[in-house]
Amino acid sequence: MREESNTKGAMPMNDVLRKMVEDYIHNRMPEYIQTLYDVITIPSPTGEEGKKAQWILEQLEAMGAKGAYRDAAGNVIYPHCLEGTERFPLYTAHMDTVFAGVEKIMPEIDGHTLKAPSCGDNSSDVAALLFLIRMMLTLKLRTPAVFAFNVGEEGLGNLKGSRALTDAFGERLSYFMAVDGNNDRFVDLAVGSRRYAVHVVTAGGHSYAAFGAANAINEAAGIIRDFYSLQVPQNPRTTYNVGTIQGGTTINSIAADVEFTVDMRSVSHSELEKLDQAFQTILKAHTTDKVQVETLLLGERPCSEGVQHHEIYDRITRIRKREGLKTEFSASSTDANIPLSRDIPAIAFGVCKGKGAHTLQEELDMTSLEPGLKQLAAFIWNL
Repeated sequence: MREESNTKGAMPMNDVLRKMVEDYIHNRMPEYIQTLYDVITIPSPTGEEGKKAQWILEQLEAMGAKGAYRDAAGNVIYPHCLEGTERFPLYTAHMDTVFAGVEKIMPEIDGHTLKAPSCGDNSSDVAALLFLIRMMLTLKLRTPAVFAFNVGEEGLGNLKGSRALTDAFGERLSYFMAVDGNNDRFVDLAVGSRRYAVHVVTAGGHSYAAFGAANAINEAAGIIRDFYSLQVPQNPRTTYNVGTIQGGTTINSIAADVEFTVDMRSVSHSELEKLDQAFQTILKAHTTDKVQVETLLLGERPCSEGVQHHEIYDRITRIRKREGLKTEFSASSTDANIPLSRDIPAIAFGVCKGKGAHTLQEELDMTSLEPGLKQLAAFIWNL
């Protein structure tokens, strides 16, 4: 006679596991906060993630995460229970921050607010993934997945870590999750970008003796003026920006050298291509025998052409609906860009609510952390 798997009055197994996970998170929040502190205090600007990566690897080894390693790109990777599994998800949190030159970071707590550069982006999510891996090993959850801590998400990192992860595991991935961002904003569409350094060179000269000679500042200003006259669509959203400019030497010298940087973005590959071509046409128009214009591609992030429906979007919607919360999806530039551009289902969201990201005044709401951890755990284990 077959036994009933759910006898009268007993909780379904998924509910039992969810309660076990939520109790673990609730009871060990001080442990998570300590991990968050530790992550914040290790500076890791883009390209200098090595110290934090080594610390994370040591933490994984200490908790019994056998087989954890660093790849050639600098990512920390922990494959868990992949034996005999053809397809599996990948969860990754980027280690790098935008704070180059900041050698010491000490978090401050003011009421329910934690203040520190990188506290939300992305220390809270690095700590979350470490915390949940420890929980998984403690509760002996045999979850086929790859957990990673990647390099090169910010700025000119050009998604170096995500590219390496997708190259290594892409064909076997059921989906890819970037643990990054707030816990109430969900990314399902990739904003692509192209970034250039533009170098304008002229002969220069003395401001009086060579008056009338081509001035690199004036030429650069003309390029920028024409660039800012370009019309781009609001839908699909397409943008451009000149972020930095520098040049000239003295007040009485005709500038012979100017460099400025350009950022172009769109959710549409075709619109990004049109914008880039228009920009290149402007540069060509300003190039003469007296004015040299050179460009250097600083970075390129791919778009995703439309949202591909997948169970993971329904999953997070269901989890939040159970808590009485709405789920809104949006486009952004994250580590999910790479898998999305290769038709691998991907999503990005984090564990906290905060503000001031990418500033020294960054802060997060500590009351958002426990619900954020529970939401992330429910997503990973489909609770």
